[in-house]
Amino acid sequence: MEKDNKTTEAYNKIADDYNKRNNKHFWVDEYAYYKSILPGNKIVDLGCGAGRDAEQFVKDNFDYLGIDFSEGMLKIAQNRVAGGQFRLMDLRTLDLPLESFDGFWASASLLHFPKIEVPTILKSFYNLLKPSGVGFISVKDKKIMDEGFIREEKFGGIERYFSFFTENEIKNFLEKANFKIIKIVHCFEGDDLDTEWLCFFVKK
Repeated sequence: MEKDNKTTEAYNKIADDYNKRNNKHFWVDEYAYYKSILPGNKIVDLGCGAGRDAEQFVKDNFDYLGIDFSEGMLKIAQNRVAGGQFRLMDLRTLDLPLESFDGFWASASLLHFPKIEVPTILKSFYNLLKPSGVGFISVKDKKIMDEGFIREEKFGGIERYFSFFTENEIKNFLEKANFKIIKIVHCFEGDDLDTEWLCFFVKK
């Protein structure tokens, strides 16, 4: 619980600053491909943050629901995206109707949970999808660190919990959750850390 509380409190504290630093639509090519494989327009954004991707989904007339565990981030999202629906919720205890979404979008959300919890979370994602539903998941590539707290001076020294993954780790987790992997893309952020993202497109 310490990991959860500390990370949630960190996001509540840095919500405004985080939004200013990350307010531009990042997954341009990935979003375009994701739209092309969606079987319908009912979407759940699992870890929507301050609404950056919500803005694009609502603009494109999707039936959108955003989920996040930070009240501070959700407040910004609600003010930013008037046409979106948002709910405060933990991804490990999703209270949503099963098999009711055409797609889920999980951008940079799994990376804040201990790896031991990821299989159960992915299975709950799977259960939300309609039989033909698809999903998008992005995580950070494991280069040195496996998982743990990282202190970030750019946000005034706050600490957030991060898990980093290899491609094979996520593939194994997804396969155990019964997902079919459609496509894997490696994206580089171009920052000082040379951050590499692993992006997975999956199908039920």
